[in-house]
Amino acid sequence: MQYVSLYFEFIKIQIVGIFQFKKAFTLGLIAQLASYGAEFFLLWIVIDRFNEINGWYSYEVLLLYAMNLCSYALASFFLASPSFRLSQMIKDGTFDEILTKPLNNFLYLICREFNSGYLSHLILSLVAMFIALANLNVSLNFFQTLFFIIVILSGSLIQGAALILISIPSFWVVENSMLKDVLFFQAKNFIRYPISIYPGIIQILLTFVIPYAFINFFPVQYFIQKNDFTFFSPVFQFLSPLVGVVLFILAYILWRIGINNYKSTGS
Repeated sequence: MQYVSLYFEFIKIQIVGIFQFKKAFTLGLIAQLASYGAEFFLLWIVIDRFNEINGWYSYEVLLLYAMNLCSYALASFFLASPSFRLSQMIKDGTFDEILTKPLNNFLYLICREFNSGYLSHLILSLVAMFIALANLNVSLNFFQTLFFIIVILSGSLIQGAALILISIPSFWVVENSMLKDVLFFQAKNFIRYPISIYPGIIQILLTFVIPYAFINFFPVQYFIQKNDFTFFSPVFQFLSPLVGVVLFILAYILWRIGINNYKSTGS
């Protein structure tokens, strides 16, 4: 419970900061909405121009996009700042302060570095999701709605695990921004579209090596009654929760290994 109360204390600090700088927060929110809105618009133009991509139509691709963005927003609230700032914190020695606290250093870090800037991502993804589901005439019953929420949270665990994993090399190699860009942003661009459009080796990589396909491609087919599993089993549409939990636990274990091998700048 101490972590829950600590988390809410940091959230209150964030809210106070927002009210202190309302204009800056609003401008940042608008800028993020415009940026991702433009990205979505370009994606829409591509799909609308060609009518469909490998049997996937515009609103189906929009749902893929929305689920990816929504899970990214939820994960980034807690893990984006720790992931992207870790190398700089290690370089300037401020990470040592995290280790002096009588708390789990991982939980303390993600609570302290909560980033409200991803609210725009969440808003845009929810709007896009609503539009896609409405135009696809998808009506979810109670259990399907519950599973949909679980899938979004599972996607957040996968994205969160990825954010943790790309930060871990910072314990050994401080300058690794290129690795982060390739393994996270560039690799995740593939799931803007159905992975069935890619060669088999890419599909395998996105399923078993960097399992981003479980964020949206596999589970979305359950909700829209699609059957585009290529050479994978239809069972994969239900595996996102398992993949998310296992991957996040693995990422945390590797984080602990990194901490145990960390050499302070003052040592």
